[in-house]
Amino acid sequence: MEFTVELNRVTKKFGDVVAADNVSLQIGRGEFFSLLGPSGCGKTTTLRLIAGFEEPTEGEIFINNENVRDKRPYERDVNTVFQSYALFPHLTVAGNIAFGLERKKTPRHEMGRLIEEALDLVRLKGMGDRYPRQLSGGQQQRVALARALVLKPEVLLLDEPLGALDLKLRKEMQLELKSLQEKVGITFIYVTHDQEEALTMSDRIAVMERGRLEQVGTPEEIYEFPKTRFVADFIGVSNFFSGQVIRAEGETLLVRTDGNLDVTLPLDHGFTEGQRVQFSIRPEKFSVGPQGKGRDGENELVGEIANRIYLGGSIHYVIALSAEEKVTVFLKNERTAGQQPSFSVGERVTVSWHRDDSVILGD
Repeated sequence: MEFTVELNRVTKKFGDVVAADNVSLQIGRGEFFSLLGPSGCGKTTTLRLIAGFEEPTEGEIFINNENVRDKRPYERDVNTVFQSYALFPHLTVAGNIAFGLERKKTPRHEMGRLIEEALDLVRLKGMGDRYPRQLSGGQQQRVALARALVLKPEVLLLDEPLGALDLKLRKEMQLELKSLQEKVGITFIYVTHDQEEALTMSDRIAVMERGRLEQVGTPEEIYEFPKTRFVADFIGVSNFFSGQVIRAEGETLLVRTDGNLDVTLPLDHGFTEGQRVQFSIRPEKFSVGPQGKGRDGENELVGEIANRIYLGGSIHYVIALSAEEKVTVFLKNERTAGQQPSFSVGERVTVSWHRDDSVILGD
């Protein structure tokens, strides 16, 4: 893969606060790359370092193989779209889009063509004479994108640009933004705290916590194979267990959980008898049947329905497996011919899952 942006051991300190801690990243050309994490995790600081709004305390930043550490923001081949859009209220849509072109001293005859192309790209054709106050939130966001894209940067940096939109419009814009990125073919680096948003749009995701990279991977890798408890907990919903390895047997580890449940995990050669282990299981990985009717005889445990939440397309259950341990289970609502497999609060059921659906976690 050819890389557009590279961060090499980048650290940023604000006094005693380490906002970015030894961050190393390689972002591919034409990639939609997301920086994901909770507030204060360092994702926006990392974006600002790439943009040149902040200077690294340590480390190097490369754009197109050029070290840009000492280059000012306007000297870097990047552009930024902010959550606030930062549109000029006294300028028309066309005037806002023309702002960067004018600073670059683009010839007047060429400027008109570029503005029309940008408006067409973001589906605002014919709206060049309107003012920002006459546009909806989604349309204002498109103007901000057009103003950034008209300069044809190598990298577009987006700092939670959909955060001000309502939920329905935000979901629509997620798909539109991904489609736009694929059409223009430039590198997008996107900051968000919304894990669903990152999973929807990204080619790869970097999950951050306390200034550090927890894991980098595709959406599927991040969701299906989280490396740490933080990633498993932050991305989606997980059930967590801790226990002690009893023995390795064939292709499995036999583990006794802290709730005194004996379960099998996929064999991990890094674990030995007596060692502590923690693992997670996603709610949709479980099967649930009437007591005594498990799925395949592996990891079958009897529990009691403690709570039931009907959500239309799915039903969520909380099932007590012991006095100490409960699991959250998501089952698809498959109502057919008037018959709906469903369980009631207080009902005894068999919960089962395949050992390979358990993910062993690091620290």
